[in-house]
Amino acid sequence: MDTSTHSTISDLFYGISRRYANRTALIEGDNKLSFNDLTDYSSKVAHQFAESGIKAGDHVGVALRHNISSLTSMLAIWKLNAVAVPIDFRIRPSDREKYANEFDLTIIVQDGAAANINYRVIIWNEEFESKVAKQSIAPPSGHCGSVHPATISLTSGTTGRPIGFVQSHKALILRMLAYSQECSYPVDGRALMTFPLSFSASRNHTLAQLLRGNTVYFHPPTFSAKEISERLIKERITFIFVVPALVKQLLEVAGHRETPMFPDLKLLYTGGAGMLAEEKIKAQKNLTLEFLHCFSTSLTGTVSVLVGNDVLTHADTEGRILGSVWVQIVDESGNELPDNQIGMVRCRSPNSSETVYNEGSRVAGDRIVEGWGYTGDFGRIDADGFLTIVGRSADVILRSGINIYPAEIEVAISSIDGVVSCAAVGIPHLVLGEEIVVFVVANHTLTEDFVLARAQVVLPAGKRPSRVLFLEELPLNANGKVLRKDLREKLI
Repeated sequence: MDTSTHSTISDLFYGISRRYANRTALIEGDNKLSFNDLTDYSSKVAHQFAESGIKAGDHVGVALRHNISSLTSMLAIWKLNAVAVPIDFRIRPSDREKYANEFDLTIIVQDGAAANINYRVIIWNEEFESKVAKQSIAPPSGHCGSVHPATISLTSGTTGRPIGFVQSHKALILRMLAYSQECSYPVDGRALMTFPLSFSASRNHTLAQLLRGNTVYFHPPTFSAKEISERLIKERITFIFVVPALVKQLLEVAGHRETPMFPDLKLLYTGGAGMLAEEKIKAQKNLTLEFLHCFSTSLTGTVSVLVGNDVLTHADTEGRILGSVWVQIVDESGNELPDNQIGMVRCRSPNSSETVYNEGSRVAGDRIVEGWGYTGDFGRIDADGFLTIVGRSADVILRSGINIYPAEIEVAISSIDGVVSCAAVGIPHLVLGEEIVVFVVANHTLTEDFVLARAQVVLPAGKRPSRVLFLEELPLNANGKVLRKDLREKLI
């Protein structure tokens, strides 16, 4: 199929810059760009990238600390019809080298040189910026439609190596536009992004906010909840995307309140990890009435949202499935299961990733089969179309031939007075197959015997833990997901 007439994201930004012109697009520290500046500067960067040898179809890693540099780099890459591969700037050079090999990166754009590496780099420094300043703002010659993908979006790799989902320009644009269905971005809004653009949610929301003509504020990657809350109030921020771990911290800052802490915040959008029902309700009451919790994956985009009155009535779910997404719960043979039965979650939507890069070289729960995106999660759908996720397939505990989902154990243990957070994992057992261990973070002195005794009350037989271990904090990745692999290693 000829795709040369399809619009690219860089095409889209030419139109956006014409419409919003000198309106402020991006603010990061003292650096500020208008929509015109963003388009012109990314063209200059594109010309400099071309002189460095980047050409159509190349896979280009972007591992930059500053988000304005990251975004202009991605737009420049798309103007050359190359493929952007955003990488967390905090990973070690040795891991970048692995990424370069695994995802066939022609070159990586990064902040500084690294010794003893076997991949090509473009160093974004003052010398590079001085060369960029001399380049033309005209679109690069040979610019054409979306013959090549827009990105290879990398997962956070909680269960091992990251997975790369290949996204076309069309699918990524549709993912940006989908936010107009699931939530309403404020007009003339001010969005605050607290995570690097290497994270797909931060990247997608940034692009979608700019499409809306809103101003995006980038916050440094190291911060406290108190600092974020002060900035939300000072800048009168109307939109923020945060992970659930930060929502919990903001709730601690807010405390008990009669009115929401952030009256200017028109949408607090969170996802990427699970939340307890009571935490969702508190977020709507104490932070902002416009609280939205979603279930989304890098593979499928957003699948369901919990917002408005549904937070009060269905807080134990991931919300209503979007009308643009077809979701099925299926058994191991791919047969659809009836309402309220637990099975594997699979989705189809116009903005799903099209392929998994090097899928044959890995074993992963996330995969694409006959057009269906399997998210690697177990869940159920009720008769009203509300989705509930009960756990990742890799985390399911098989005890005495029965599947036990960590989420149901964690919800029960979290109800015990004094438990701040917890995570359940399975460990090998010669007779039972796997035994249950719960890691607990407590806000006052608890004992293993007390938690085990309470577990007799809050959990049915067969789902009760045999051991309880206490930690000062659970190991989390940057998205706020529990690193169960790290927990299991503590038991070795």
